[in-house]
Amino acid sequence: MATKEEKKKAIRQQIIDAAKVYSSSLAGRTFLYVYGEEYFEVTFPIENFLHLTGVASKISAKDFYKNAKDSKLMIQQFYFDARHVYANAKKKLPCLIRLPKLTNTMVCVLKDLKTVTIVYKLSVTNLEFTLGLTENIGSDGKKINDLFLPMSLRVEDSSVERSTDGEIVDFIFSKDASRPIYDTMLVEDKNKVITESVRHLISEEFYLPAHGNTQ
Repeated sequence: MATKEEKKKAIRQQIIDAAKVYSSSLAGRTFLYVYGEEYFEVTFPIENFLHLTGVASKISAKDFYKNAKDSKLMIQQFYFDARHVYANAKKKLPCLIRLPKLTNTMVCVLKDLKTVTIVYKLSVTNLEFTLGLTENIGSDGKKINDLFLPMSLRVEDSSVERSTDGEIVDFIFSKDASRPIYDTMLVEDKNKVITESVRHLISEEFYLPAHGNTQ
């Protein structure tokens, strides 16, 4: 039977592993999800990492992420309470380490996912775990831009049932957040044509005849 300290050390290592993955594959990039005629963009701010881990911390979200990424996070810098339960963190962290799977494999886009505390307008799931997304709203209540942010990582099989609708994604594109145009295609349904509505956001190579994906 593991001691309390041994359990925290194991959680610490998983947080560190997840932060390194977040840093190398998600932070600083934006992702474009296209399904039918609809699309949305997702960015992964470093400030949102802490919330996805399922643990609580008294240090700032930025410092928590930086310490974890640099392997300097100490077990005294995070804790569990009534809202942040050890069992949930233990369940979430292996999925957080594999979070890029929701950006580079075929996934399902869910609409209006209802939880006990919030309704997520959009979510992304691979049916193993689900990422609840929220609009980028400032402290003044006004929308900052049209990007969606990761807010909740749910490890369950009922997300589809809790949503009003779901569609399989057709395409996922990626780019460095500083670039204006999406230049990397991560997921492609070769039976689908890229909708006109997103062509202004992506490199021409993805829809000109040379790519074989034109009308």
